[in-house]
Amino acid sequence: MRKKGRPNPEQRYFQMVVGLYAAVKDETFLLAALVSERIIVRASNPGQFETDSDTLWQRGSVLETAVCHGRVGINTDSPDEALVVCGNAKVMGAIMQPSDCRAKENIQEVDSEQLLKRINQMRIIEFDYKPEFASTMGIDHTHQTGVIAQEVKELLPSAVMEVGDITCSDGETIQNFLMVDKEQIFMENVGAVQQLSKLTDNLETRIQELEVWNRRLAKLKSLTGSLRSTGSKAQVHSSASATPNPEPCKTAKAQKKNQCQKFIHLLQNKIFLASVFTFLVTLAVCIISVSALYLANLKEGDMDNHLGHSNSSESPVPTGSSTTAASITTHPGSWPPDVSFCDLLYCDQVYCCPSSAEGSTVSSTSATEPTRSMTRTGIRQENVNHSLRSVGDWRNTTIHTFMIKENQQVIDGRYCMRDECGPERYIFRVPISQFVPVNMRITLLMNSTELLVVHLCAVDEPTPCSAVLSPTTASDSRYPSNTQGEHEWPLHVARLHHSSYYFRSAVAGQADCSTDHHYVGALFTDYHFIFYRRCTDT
Repeated sequence: MRKKGRPNPEQRYFQMVVGLYAAVKDETFLLAALVSERIIVRASNPGQFETDSDTLWQRGSVLETAVCHGRVGINTDSPDEALVVCGNAKVMGAIMQPSDCRAKENIQEVDSEQLLKRINQMRIIEFDYKPEFASTMGIDHTHQTGVIAQEVKELLPSAVMEVGDITCSDGETIQNFLMVDKEQIFMENVGAVQQLSKLTDNLETRIQELEVWNRRLAKLKSLTGSLRSTGSKAQVHSSASATPNPEPCKTAKAQKKNQCQKFIHLLQNKIFLASVFTFLVTLAVCIISVSALYLANLKEGDMDNHLGHSNSSESPVPTGSSTTAASITTHPGSWPPDVSFCDLLYCDQVYCCPSSAEGSTVSSTSATEPTRSMTRTGIRQENVNHSLRSVGDWRNTTIHTFMIKENQQVIDGRYCMRDECGPERYIFRVPISQFVPVNMRITLLMNSTELLVVHLCAVDEPTPCSAVLSPTTASDSRYPSNTQGEHEWPLHVARLHHSSYYFRSAVAGQADCSTDHHYVGALFTDYHFIFYRRCTDT
């Protein structure tokens, strides 16, 4: 219809759309579609016909908001996500993501050391997108810096996703196109930075210790140099005074003058010797007094520990099989703390493994137990250690931390008796809680600041509980002889009443279990772990 000979701007029309779809399970696929020409509608009131193009968009419940029930695509007609943008997207604010702990489950802390290894293996490249692909995706800046999805998939499969086939402008089809979740790679970087922070903190601590020792050595060198210089001057003065004057004194005044000079030199030497002797006596008195105070404090601390924790160093007598937790009361002051998994498991049943009277199965290598007595052998050992440590490439062979991997429990000096922890030999007595099941996996994790090899030199494992495991099942598992890099030892301590393990840490190729024990502290460090199950009497 026309108004005054011109087309009516409010003229409404329809278009007939016909589509043929194939339904496969829960998905539908478009096979063919047809859109007709415009069908003009003749009506007296064209305004009564509303367009159906905006049916997906609705006004929201909040003012100035619009809601779209479906997927939105920008520069694309086949969005496969809630919002797909082919081209650059400019965001003036922050991108918020859900992170409330109330909406999460199965929360576990990741290993930052593994994150650092993955980041080191990830390759960063510069590249240019193909023109036909860039024109299809609406990419203006083709030169970019990033990663390759196939390489990331080998290191971190969860950060790569397949989005289907992509057809470029020249007709080429890229099947199973891969896309990378850079947010997950960013979190990997955060974990790697945390691991680097731990390493730098350890290095700073070692550097500070080395600086303290360097200052002490500088003071000792200056003190010995001053003593040598004063001693040489005194010898020169004494030799000069002992040599007779070849020329005879002509007058009595000259003889008196020489005698006065000799007397002054002798008096100066006596004063110097007296001052040095006084200094040495004062230093000895100070050392003796400090040692006495240290011994007194040490005895007081040992008495307090003995009175407060007298029952913690020996493993108690185990009870029968298993009873309910209602009839057992754990001692609140047990020391050291038991290896327990009550934060992970329900501690509603007691497992007390009875000790077997049939003997034990011991597997050990040719390692010699280090001596404890200070004899001439001990003096020779100190000389050997001093000579080896003076070498330039000497490295520290001590383990930095010990930890139970399953519950992150640290095994530190609390599990050592007096004079049993260091600096060359360590003995740890670790109690196992009565609530730990006999089939629980307990892994001893060792972390070191140096690249070391940890050798398992001796194992003492009594026969497992016959009510739980048969001796043939218990003897099937064997321990590796050593570990390199990552030191993880899954031990069978949960199913045993009492067990002990002898480890030796050293630099690769410098020492093993057969090395002479006189080199302890210089080439290697020994560690003894004694595990026992601590049960209360019912």
